[in-house]
Amino acid sequence: MESITQILQSINSFSKQSFKFSQFIEPLLLLKKLPSDISYELNNDDFIFNLQQAFKHIDWLNDYFKNNINNLLIKEVSKLKNHKSKDTTIPYADFTVDKPPLFKKNLPVQLDFLSILNDSFNSGNPLKPVKRRNPDSFSFMGVCPFCGAPKEYIYDNNSGKGQFQCKACKNTFTIKTSPSGASGIYCPYCNTKLVLKHDRKGFLVFACSSKKCEHYKANKKLLSEGKAEHLKTSSGQYLLHYHYREFKFDLETLRKVDDTVSGPVNLSRIHYDQKVLGLVLTYYVNYGLSSRKTALILKQVHGLRISHQTVINYAGSVSAVIKPLIDKYPYKIGNTLSGDETYIKVRGKDNYVFFWSDPVNKIITSYKIYPVRDTLCACRSINDCLSKYQKIPDDLTLITDGNPIYNAAQVFFEINDIYFDLHQVIGVKNKDEESKKYRPFKQIEERLNRTYKQNYYGTNGYDRLECANSYMVLFVCFFNFLRQHSSLDFKTPVDDELFDDSMLMPERWLKLIELSSQYHIN
Repeated sequence: MESITQILQSINSFSKQSFKFSQFIEPLLLLKKLPSDISYELNNDDFIFNLQQAFKHIDWLNDYFKNNINNLLIKEVSKLKNHKSKDTTIPYADFTVDKPPLFKKNLPVQLDFLSILNDSFNSGNPLKPVKRRNPDSFSFMGVCPFCGAPKEYIYDNNSGKGQFQCKACKNTFTIKTSPSGASGIYCPYCNTKLVLKHDRKGFLVFACSSKKCEHYKANKKLLSEGKAEHLKTSSGQYLLHYHYREFKFDLETLRKVDDTVSGPVNLSRIHYDQKVLGLVLTYYVNYGLSSRKTALILKQVHGLRISHQTVINYAGSVSAVIKPLIDKYPYKIGNTLSGDETYIKVRGKDNYVFFWSDPVNKIITSYKIYPVRDTLCACRSINDCLSKYQKIPDDLTLITDGNPIYNAAQVFFEINDIYFDLHQVIGVKNKDEESKKYRPFKQIEERLNRTYKQNYYGTNGYDRLECANSYMVLFVCFFNFLRQHSSLDFKTPVDDELFDDSMLMPERWLKLIELSSQYHIN
């Protein structure tokens, strides 16, 4: 035998053969008396001899394993149990967000191409476009960053290697060059003007190129001392220079997002009365049943013939009506919010739920589902939370996981003069004091994800992202206004005496639909 796999295959084959043998013998137990012909075959000398030999071989194998292999095996297994595996997880240094840069807005005095052109005509030496030997080889399509001269007045200064010269103002530049002067973004450590490094989907990455920068020198020293693992990127390089992101969206863009939900039917003209609507919502949302099971219960328990598509239509229409109530209700929210994202499937593709909630009062403040998980989505979800406050607290604290999109979101809001403390819980083990202190808040958010997933599984997935967000509105309404929490002494998160104690759950749903009408007007 050359390998452990072959030995195991032989032993398993032996075990299967012995099982087959026992299958032939076990039916004998059903017979009260052995027939003479079967008794003759069992008392055959050859059969008895081979059976005794099989017993001897099995006993020998058991003794051999017990005396020679078992003790050695126990030692090897104990070594594996005591071995501490090295954590090889590479941190998200690719997207590490440094502190904000310095912004200088004193605009430099720039040359004007039209003025230069007029001066050349007045002096009797008019400025003419560049004569090119091979016009098709000139690929520059912009204008001079210093005076605004068009491409007809731009020289290829080094034979297609990326440097150009303006014939009007005599300045040389590259594609990434910006006009020199006081205006721009500067490194907060060495006061060097930042240069454009990358052009990403949602932001521009600027970097400090100076090797005399204090930030660069400090990181270089850590690298030489072997203490720069936190700077290592997923590509195997080290992030030593200062980096800054400039976002391609602003606060007004976040606030103007149209996330209204459309309803497929008019609730005032449905075939059944409003009590049936309350029953549909109770079974479909509160208990997380599928539309088909909800329709089946209504038929077999209540004697109501409703198709599963009607259940979906009713739920979608209620979602459209009740959404303003969820978004505009004056919640009593504390100064600490915890956030997390989980994924669901929409037509087989991953989409991401950005949940934010008050971990003390159990109120969900943000719940949107997005097709991607990036900085823009993180900023939108945080903006949803901020909109729930009449005045943003000075000591607002946000608790998230180690995803760097939240670091970038914090910088984005600081640029817009909105400040909050961000505490991140890294991994599943408390490797730092911050993770140890704030992990209980993060676990509350994980339990919220689990509660939502229990309802999500009952829906059997969604066909469109709009349908997923429509059901999410109903779930948040149930969670905030109707679900009793043990940590709140079995009270609902919004305990504003909206319902009478005698009201059943279908009646409470109808009460919320009625209450939502005033938020549509507002």
